[in-house]
Amino acid sequence: MLEQFAKWMCQNTQLSQSSVYKYKRAVNTISNDMMEVDIIHKSLFDMSRFELDIAINVIFQNSQFIAKNEKGKRMYSNSLKQYRYFVADSIDEFDLEDDSLSTEKVILTKLRIGQGAYRSGLIAKYNGKCVVTGINHPKLLIASHIKPWSVCESNERINIENGLLLSANMDKLFDCGLITFNNAGKLAISSFVGRKNEEKLHLSNDICVDLKASNQLLNYLEYHRDVLFVR
Repeated sequence: MLEQFAKWMCQNTQLSQSSVYKYKRAVNTISNDMMEVDIIHKSLFDMSRFELDIAINVIFQNSQFIAKNEKGKRMYSNSLKQYRYFVADSIDEFDLEDDSLSTEKVILTKLRIGQGAYRSGLIAKYNGKCVVTGINHPKLLIASHIKPWSVCESNERINIENGLLLSANMDKLFDCGLITFNNAGKLAISSFVGRKNEEKLHLSNDICVDLKASNQLLNYLEYHRDVLFVR
């Protein structure tokens, strides 16, 4: 998995060979360090996307990791974000071939049943429109969690302040950490999207949207920027 991650970075990023090597080593180091102190109980390279989101949430709060990350000028957090995106990208490509992933999706689907009120609340809050595109067809709108569902407490999973109403494309970009927003609602776009795709998706760093932001929502957005957004 580690070599696949390095190959993926070479093919999908503009990182130099030396940076690819550093990021690969950084993820491996954090995986080993966090297992050694029992923060995680198996290698990051053996985790599913669901498990990885939980692990990263815990790791980013660990004092040993925070100190190491600050000393390393955020190289470790950036490498973990890259690895999360790699895992998400790999799952999208191979999930139909992996029975364990299919089982996990079934479990998640069952757990998410009953969230109709959450979706309805977001539709009401944002007047039935995607906050970025303005699309208003209900079938094309997704009640997207800002802090991932997998790492939320029960009350956070149904709190509309932890959500945005997004069209399918925007939800996918947001979920993968390829777009985010600052506190004023200005769109930030990951370099992974690429200029041609930005044009096709009508994305621009000049876009500023009305998030109808509360203090709670801004706290969740801070989490999204710090933990999920891939620059």
